[in-house]
Amino acid sequence: MEITLVGTGSPIPIPERGGTSIVVDVADERVLIDCGPKTVYGLMDAGIPFGEIETMFFTHHHLDHNASFFHFAFTSWTDGGRESLTVYGPDGTDRLVDALYDVYAEDIEYRQDIYPTDGISNIETELVTDELSRQMDGWDVDAVPVEHSIETYAYRFTEHGTGSSFVFSGDTRKIPSLVEFAEGADVLVQDCNTAPVDEDRVPDADEQFVWQQHAEGEGDLNQSTLTANHCDATDAGEIARDAGVETLVLTHVMPYRDLESMRRDAESAFDGDVLVAEDGLTISP
Repeated sequence: MEITLVGTGSPIPIPERGGTSIVVDVADERVLIDCGPKTVYGLMDAGIPFGEIETMFFTHHHLDHNASFFHFAFTSWTDGGRESLTVYGPDGTDRLVDALYDVYAEDIEYRQDIYPTDGISNIETELVTDELSRQMDGWDVDAVPVEHSIETYAYRFTEHGTGSSFVFSGDTRKIPSLVEFAEGADVLVQDCNTAPVDEDRVPDADEQFVWQQHAEGEGDLNQSTLTANHCDATDAGEIARDAGVETLVLTHVMPYRDLESMRRDAESAFDGDVLVAEDGLTISP
């Protein structure tokens, strides 16, 4: 099993981080989880042939987790030769795929005369509920609902041959059911949205656009909304500790955060390996 963090950012766009997107290589299959902004470019940067991805999962339908879906659907077909695609996700996943066919009907018809495979017209959707537990070819996937502002799921992937296991929390506040779900996992990639600002990470406004409200601590942001829907690094460390995982990866990073502070806060609760995510980071359990 190999896990590649294609995009590790938040809804606030910054050059060094795309929206949430993860690729899991499991039992000779390549699986995509979420498809936030810049996903296609992130796949290219990571050297991942996106045409080989025929299975994908959505944790939830916020734009930083699904905004590149149309781009991925087209490019994995036209330039990757993808022949089929099955998309698993919560309520709204079928409407997202239907919108592809509605908005781009003429574009699809035009390109079907150019590209030989039929990978754009046969995209299937599977509704995810808290009862999702599937045995695939050499691997298993399970889902559990987590607590965010909309319907959201965490996923657990287990590889039969190696016994390796990987959990992605999705976006969520700290909840006991996630601890139980992640128990004994080799790798937990955990939402860690809230952290202090590192002033040294704020770029010079003359050289780069700066999100000023995010460069000044939390500014006018509603802290209670963030903490009600996301974890901080201490929460993430406590989840990892209580679940007994081996490696914790902190992701969903806001602009200009103090990454070392995040790491220290997680390590104050968890004595396993702690990584702060960066786009392109690859982990092999």
